Amino acid sequence: MRVIFRDMAQWDAEWLVRSEGGVRTVPGFAFLCAQPSNVRIHLLAIVDAVRHTGPDQWRDTTTHDSMEENCAHLHEARDRQGQTLYRLYLRWQRDKRRVVIIDGGAKANTTTLPDSFYQSLAELAATIDREPPPFATADDFARIALSLTP
Repeated sequence: MRVIFRDMAQWDAEWLVRSEGGVRTVPGFAFLCAQPSNVRIHLLAIVDAVRHTGPDQWRDTTTHDSMEENCAHLHEARDRQGQTLYRLYLRWQRDKRRVVIIDGGAKANTTTLPDSFYQSLAELAATIDREPPPFATADDFARIALSLTP
C-alpha cells in the first residue's frame, strides 16, 4: 500500500529574494535562522495555520494581522517571548492564492522599529510584482544553511 501525503493548505508559500550587487539573500529565512528555535517554530506554525484557514478568515489578531500606513498591504505573523516581540512579514497574493514571506524583525515590547525599517520593508515587498517574481530557490536556502556556524 502506498500512502501519498499532500500539503492540504489552500495557499502556496514562497520566500522573497533580495538581490544586491549580484548577491542573493532570503531575508525572511535569514531572520528565522538567527532566532531561537521556539520562535522559528511558532512563527512558521502561524503562517502554516493561516495558509490552511485563509488570511481573510483568520480571527486571532494576536498571532496574525494586517499592518498599517505604508505597509498596509502586508501582514505579520506575531510571537512574543518574554519582553521581546518577533514578527515575520508577509504578503498575501489573493489572486494567486499564495503567501510570500518577505522578512522578519524583533524588538523590545513597547518600542517601535524605525520608520526606515518599514520603508525598506515596503520597497522590498514591491519587488514581488516583478516578472518573474524574485522567489528563492533550493540553492538560496543551501547557501544560507552552509554559511551558518554550529
